[in-house]
Amino acid sequence: MELKEIPEVGKQYHFFDDGKISPSRHYMATVEEIIPIEETKNIVLKTIIGTFTKETEFTEMSLYDIWSIQSMGHPWLYAPETDYIIKCSIPVYDEEPIYFIRTRDDGWFSIDITSGWQAGRLDIDGKLFESLKEYGYEF
Repeated sequence: MELKEIPEVGKQYHFFDDGKISPSRHYMATVEEIIPIEETKNIVLKTIIGTFTKETEFTEMSLYDIWSIQSMGHPWLYAPETDYIIKCSIPVYDEEPIYFIRTRDDGWFSIDITSGWQAGRLDIDGKLFESLKEYGYEF
């Protein structure tokens, strides 16, 4: 299987919160880093895993382990393997970095790391954004 395009560092892409393609869920993401999956074993982040409560507790875990838990917990969405994890900044959406992994359809969808609302679709080829314009939305 030939994998789809990989985002480019420094380039901006359309991002749709929770994968919902609508103007109110649209943000711009800037790619900060493309991290080979093996290197994610050495990147430790503070994360929340499991139930989100008013008093959220954080734990430290490798980005690799976070990817593994998230992808296994959502097998209908995430591919069972990924070649890279893409780190983006989306400051209007979240002040923390947003990390994307491959999806079953070879796209990119983010995972929850520091909150339970960081998941969304990265529109690498711009087709999702163009579909909004086809429906008459202007930007």
